[in-house]
Amino acid sequence: MSDYTSRLRFSMDSVSFEDDDFMEKLLEIAHLFRPFSEAMDAFLARRGFDASRMDVDGKTACIRDVFLKAGMEPPREVREWFTAGQPIRRETAFQICFAFGLDGNETDEFFREYYARERSFNCHRVEEAVYYFCLNNGLSYGEARDIIAAVPAAEDGAKGGDQVYTASIIAELNSLTTRDELIRYLTDNRNIFTVDNVTAYAFIRRLWDSAAGPGGLLIRERERLPSMLDDMANLKRSPVREGDAGVRPWDAYLAILQLDKQDVKRLRTDRSIQPVIERLHAGARDSFPDRQGIDLILRGKRVSYERVRKWLVLLSFYTFWARRALDRGDYAACPEDGERCVAHMDQVLTDAGYPEMYVGNPYDWIFFYAAGNDEPLPTFRYIFNELLASALDGHP
Repeated sequence: MSDYTSRLRFSMDSVSFEDDDFMEKLLEIAHLFRPFSEAMDAFLARRGFDASRMDVDGKTACIRDVFLKAGMEPPREVREWFTAGQPIRRETAFQICFAFGLDGNETDEFFREYYARERSFNCHRVEEAVYYFCLNNGLSYGEARDIIAAVPAAEDGAKGGDQVYTASIIAELNSLTTRDELIRYLTDNRNIFTVDNVTAYAFIRRLWDSAAGPGGLLIRERERLPSMLDDMANLKRSPVREGDAGVRPWDAYLAILQLDKQDVKRLRTDRSIQPVIERLHAGARDSFPDRQGIDLILRGKRVSYERVRKWLVLLSFYTFWARRALDRGDYAACPEDGERCVAHMDQVLTDAGYPEMYVGNPYDWIFFYAAGNDEPLPTFRYIFNELLASALDGHP
């Protein structure tokens, strides 16, 4: 375990749910997460370069030299990674992996630990299927771009036909040995590359149905377990209503976080909780699960990889703990349950083609922290209720 991840894991023990200044301490953790410039320092050190002894000019020159030796044009903004905190694009992340001679597994690691966003290979896209093959077979970035140029585009109006899951495409790619075989496979099957995220969308629909479908976890949870939104003075439970299709997406979304609908309405954001999450680290706020995102996913519309991954994390976390609570009759967790939860979430993510949970990811850290508490689901919900209360302070 690196010093970086060790610090972040240790930080979980420094914040107690019972502290009067719990939220202030929790939000202070944001300062521990490294920007991409520091992640690149760690990456360079991992690859045998002593970045700690280099100034900005030295690190910039080092990276440019690696690119040039790989026959690649260095990104223009390398210096700005270190001086202006400029983030990188997804394509640039792949270019770094090619330039430094990473293989497929190392590319997965780079996306998870240094880029700390999204997934690595989305093999439902021709470009990234080619990157997957080339990085795993020692081909250069230039060769990858030549292969991509040699593959005809899908026909206008073409549809994917039968659903082809990511694992099936990867199995086919793993069976190929030459670039000619790859070009022939991509050409013959180009119409299956018109739709991506098939596996992840199927997982999200299944998890969503478990949570919000007719008789789902949200309804059963409200019937059998207490809520922080219950009116204890009048012995009234907070309402969660379902129709023939289950709980409506906006109501289900708020129920997962256990946020009061009328309080959220006071934010005047038209079904958004953006003001609630404003104090979170930028990496957690980016593509945070929202009502619009789940609506688009359930309708099969394309959304960003990061948006999909964060919905997978939220739904796998919620369904795991809601089932545990319903089976046991309360929200208390056993000592080993936290590790089981993270293992379950890792399995969902990897099966859907996404990176495992990573404590150095500001969004993932929230779930690691909640999973390690005595009552994980109430702890998680308490965080967002406290953020809501803070957001409401500035609204009439």
